[in-house]
Amino acid sequence: MPAALLPKDEVLGRLAGVFRTYSYEGATLARLSEATGLGRASLYHYFRDGKEGMARAVLEQAGGAMQERVLAPLQGPGTPRERVEAMARGLDIFYADGTQACLLGLLSIGDGQALFGEAVRASLCRWVDAVAAVVAEAGLDRDAARDRAEDMVSAIQGALVMSRAQGCAGAFKRLVATLPERLLASTAVDGPAQPVRRAAKGGPGTKGS
Repeated sequence: MPAALLPKDEVLGRLAGVFRTYSYEGATLARLSEATGLGRASLYHYFRDGKEGMARAVLEQAGGAMQERVLAPLQGPGTPRERVEAMARGLDIFYADGTQACLLGLLSIGDGQALFGEAVRASLCRWVDAVAAVVAEAGLDRDAARDRAEDMVSAIQGALVMSRAQGCAGAFKRLVATLPERLLASTAVDGPAQPVRRAAKGGPGTKGS
């Protein structure tokens, strides 16, 4: 399909691929243009703030995908275990089974820190808050629930780095499979868990940060 006719979500997906591969600093206009098939003038027509505007649009798209795949299951109906298991299935999709690098990390290093650091922190805080609320509901005190939620998010980010460095997503897959036990151990709902079942992959634009 000619680049000019591509849906905006497809253009953003291609831009996101460049940022994931090269980070904000390494995502040159030449690389962004090549990935989208759009000339520099066309890119500036769609994104008047240039590369910064492209990165902000990609972050916004990723935030929507995170809300749909990761946060909404935590905030929806069901027991704490059911919601954590639903989040785990969403993480599999969101990070493409651990093969997709995290945009939040790659856009918050170097020059990106000053530009997007606040937005990245807010996104991570929403995630931690949502997980901590479910763990506290399961019976853990609030401080311990928040510590456990922060540890989980940190572990996921580390597993994604390992997966990228090793070219193998084993660490990420093992972590996701054990999230219910890690988060809900020693709570009122702790008990034998069902294996986290893989969800069907979503369509374009469903993967994210």
